[in-house]
Amino acid sequence: MAKYIPIGDPINESERDGIRQLRDQLPDHYIVIGNFELQLPRRKNTLEYDAVVVGEWGLYAVEIRGWDGTIRGDIRRWELEWGRVENPFIRIERKAKALRDLLVRSVSDFPDELFCEAVVFLTGDDVDVQVKDERNRRLLLPGQLYDFFVDRKRMIQRGPGPLLDATMRKRIVDAISPLASPRSPLPVIQNFEVETELAADTAPYREFIGRHKLLQARGKVRIKAYSIDPLLPRAEREAEYNRAARDMEALTQLEDNAYVARPYEMLQDKEDELTFYLVSEWVGPTTLRSYIEQTDYDALDASKREEFGRFAKHLLKAISFMHSRDIIHRNLHPGVIYLTNSEEGVPLKIADFDYARVANLKSIAGQISDLGTEGYAAPELWMEDGYDFRVDIFSAGVILYELFTGRYFYADLPEMLRHDEVWQEKRELLDDPILRSLLDKMVSSDPDARSVGLQEALEHFDAQG
Repeated sequence: MAKYIPIGDPINESERDGIRQLRDQLPDHYIVIGNFELQLPRRKNTLEYDAVVVGEWGLYAVEIRGWDGTIRGDIRRWELEWGRVENPFIRIERKAKALRDLLVRSVSDFPDELFCEAVVFLTGDDVDVQVKDERNRRLLLPGQLYDFFVDRKRMIQRGPGPLLDATMRKRIVDAISPLASPRSPLPVIQNFEVETELAADTAPYREFIGRHKLLQARGKVRIKAYSIDPLLPRAEREAEYNRAARDMEALTQLEDNAYVARPYEMLQDKEDELTFYLVSEWVGPTTLRSYIEQTDYDALDASKREEFGRFAKHLLKAISFMHSRDIIHRNLHPGVIYLTNSEEGVPLKIADFDYARVANLKSIAGQISDLGTEGYAAPELWMEDGYDFRVDIFSAGVILYELFTGRYFYADLPEMLRHDEVWQEKRELLDDPILRSLLDKMVSSDPDARSVGLQEALEHFDAQG
């Protein structure tokens, strides 16, 4: 069993399995250095390594992938059953060369015959590589590790290698270790520097905050990373892609409106063509959800109630404009409404249009079963009846109820199923008879009543200033 030096942690199960096989199948005097970033002198960017094997005659930079199935392609691209990717040898060969250059400069009397080769290790159970590439002699599958790395033919021809000497192995490791650090879990996204990852809760994407490397005046940006599972059926993969695409499309169609986070660009990951990044304006960390949770509803004063009215007015204006562009959000709730903390501009912006129905885009209603967020979705959505823009008016009414009372509209699923009866009880918690009357219409189980409610609510809150 090889000595294992874990500088960082594997980022997925494929890497974990690959590291385990390298450690368990190689001889005792071999070393496996796992999962690290290498900061080279006079270079700003780091190089990421899944594993480096210190063998007897040389070193190996190992790229570990969990791909399986039939793989076709050429020296530039590989065609997998779920999509196209860059030939992994392209990047790992650069990393292998950089690693050897570093060691030549750092280790005195570095043996000329000591090489650093690039290796790709596919850990999948059923792999059939049909790619014509002379580098494939360094493409390894499970069960091939010992024969490749030990290389009895070389041992017979040349005898023991220079790294059989424990002192030389230590010098190699000591040269790498000071410049190596645990690999960052944050992705590298083209022209953007990722600063931190946000808690995504149950969202179907990872979420990051970053900055454009060149356009610093733009300020912070929000980056949503959608990774499509290659094992999903084709129809579901298309639905996941459409979800990401409609998020950006909706933002683009609404970009001239101050109530919507500005869209910047949609990018495809350079190494994984099933990962997409949506870059948009970073409004700030405060959502209407956190605002409600932090408000003391037992000590409301006139100023706070006035602020409620201001938020209500601008939320309804935002929804009205959205509908004028033939966009239905379908997933409005306090967590997708971001507060700007602006005294002069708009106080809030709507985001997260990944469930939106956008004119001229194929609907995903039939492919995604969880439209709307439980507790905010109109009855016709969760009953799978026909629906239109009035589902957003219902959600807005529920949000206003929560904003003015600090209480959830529904306590549980049984209450949702008794909507009309429950509303007659809930409405009594509203001490403003005008607001009570407006919400009677906005949260009505009859969609026809909601449009009137939205217009009347707009006029009411607009008149309040």
